[in-house]
Amino acid sequence: MRLLKAAAAAAALVAVPAILAAPPAQALTPQTVFGTLTCKKGPQNSAPTVAWVQSENGESGWAKISDAPGSTWLKTYRYTANDAGRFRLVVGCGGNDPQKKKGVVTAWMNPGRHNVTATFS
Repeated sequence: MRLLKAAAAAAALVAVPAILAAPPAQALTPQTVFGTLTCKKGPQNSAPTVAWVQSENGESGWAKISDAPGSTWLKTYRYTANDAGRFRLVVGCGGNDPQKKKGVVTAWMNPGRHNVTATFS
């Protein structure tokens, strides 16, 4: 009888690690937001200087900014995050003059292409 109780207790102890084990890891899904950026003050267009990207899951960082072909004021941007949900941008407008520099925050947007015009005063 003691042997049966000991065997049952040992079997229960062996099962504990399986119960406490972490669930299987899920693969992260990269999601990208990209498109074009321009800044607009009144009737004038100007090139954005930077773009900070925040994802809904909390991941954030600088977007990769490049010159768009054929335009001095249009830039392309790209940012990828894992399981991001939605994104929003903080676009730096106003050039390099600290007196004119403004950060324009966009609304939340889904991953994919978004051509953004940041209007500032």
